Amino acid sequence: MKLLAAIDFSELTEPVVKEAARLADALKAELILLHVHPPVSPALDLYPETEIVTLPAGGDPLPEGEPPTDGERLQGIAEPLRAQGIPTTAITVAGDEVECIISEHMKSNADMIVMGSHGHGALFHLLIGSVSEGVVRRARCPVLIVPAALR
Repeated sequence: MKLLAAIDFSELTEPVVKEAARLADALKAELILLHVHPPVSPALDLYPETEIVTLPAGGDPLPEGEPPTDGERLQGIAEPLRAQGIPTTAITVAGDEVECIISEHMKSNADMIVMGSHGHGALFHLLIGSVSEGVVRRARCPVLIVPAALR
C-alpha cells in the first residue's frame, strides 16, 4: 500500500505528516511526501505561501547563510519517519498544485492521498479556488483532508 502526503510547509505540514505517518504505520504502507512549488500567482504576483518576515529588533543582523531548499526541508521531514521504520520517499516538483498532486498520485499508484485544508472563506474559494477541492474532484483514490482546526 502507498500513501501520498501533499505538504506545503505551512502550519498544516505537521498535522498532515503526523496523520500520514500514523496511517502508514498502522497500514504498513509506504509513505510518499510531496511538496509542490506553486507557480507565481497572477493575481498578486507572489507565491501563495509568501509570508511577511519581521526583521530582528534593535538592528540585529539577519542570520548568515542560505535558507534550506524545499528538497532539504522535505528530507528533514522524511528522515525521522524513516528512523521510525516508515519507508518514506520525498519528492519536490514545481507547477500547478492540483495537476502535480494528481500526476504524482497516478505515477506512484498511491492508494490514498493525505493533505491539509487551510479553511479559507467562500470569497477566497470563489476567486482563487481550493487545492484540496480540486484534488478531491480529480483523484481516483480516497483523499483524507486534515482540517486546519486539527492544529
